[in-house]
Amino acid sequence: MVWPSLVVVEALSAVVFTFLLLATAILINAPLAEIANPTVTPNPSKAPWYFLNLQELLLHMHPSLAGVIVPTIALVAIGAIPFIDRSPLGVGILFTSDKGKKITIFSAIYTFVLVVALILFDEFVGVTATLQGTVPEVVYQYIIPVITMLALIALLGLLIQRIFQPTRREMVMAFFTGFVVAFFVLTVVGTAFRGTGMDLFWPWDVESAH
Repeated sequence: MVWPSLVVVEALSAVVFTFLLLATAILINAPLAEIANPTVTPNPSKAPWYFLNLQELLLHMHPSLAGVIVPTIALVAIGAIPFIDRSPLGVGILFTSDKGKKITIFSAIYTFVLVVALILFDEFVGVTATLQGTVPEVVYQYIIPVITMLALIALLGLLIQRIFQPTRREMVMAFFTGFVVAFFVLTVVGTAFRGTGMDLFWPWDVESAH
C-alpha cells in the first residue's frame, strides 16, 4: 500500500539525502572561481558533469552525430522498452533470473573494456589524425564511428544470443546495461581524465595540467 509502506520509505530517503547533502556541503570546500573573463577561454573548457559524456563523444565523431543523432536514438530506444518487452513474467524480480544477472555482468564487462579501448585507441592512434587530409571528412567523422558503434552493438547481441539464449527481456537488459556502462565510462573519463586541450591525463595530474 502507498500509505504507510511507500510514503514512509520515501520520507526517510528524503531525510537521509538531505542530511548527506548538508554534511557534504559542510565538509567539502567549494570556493568560487575567479571572475569570468570573456576574452580568455578556460583550458580545458568543460560542460557540466551531466553533459560530459556527450562532450567526450564530441572528441571522437562529428558534433551533430555526438550531440544530436546518437542521444536522440538512445532516448527513443529507451522509451521503446515498455513496448518491446510486454511480458508480465519476472516483473519485480531484480535481473529477472540468475541468467539475467549473468547477462548483465557480461554486458557490463564487454562494454567497459571496449569503450576504454576505443578511447585509448583514438587518443594514441587517432582515426581523425590518421585519415585527415587523405579521405573525405564524412568518412572519419560519420561513417567509421557509425559502423563501429553498430558493429559492437551487433556483436554484443550475437554473443549474448550464442552464449545465453536469452529471452526478449534479457536481451533488452543486455543492451540497456551496455548503454548505462558506456554513459558512466564516458562521464568519468570526461570528468576526471581530461585535462589541458582535452587530452588524457591521470586524475592526479589533471589539476597541474591546467
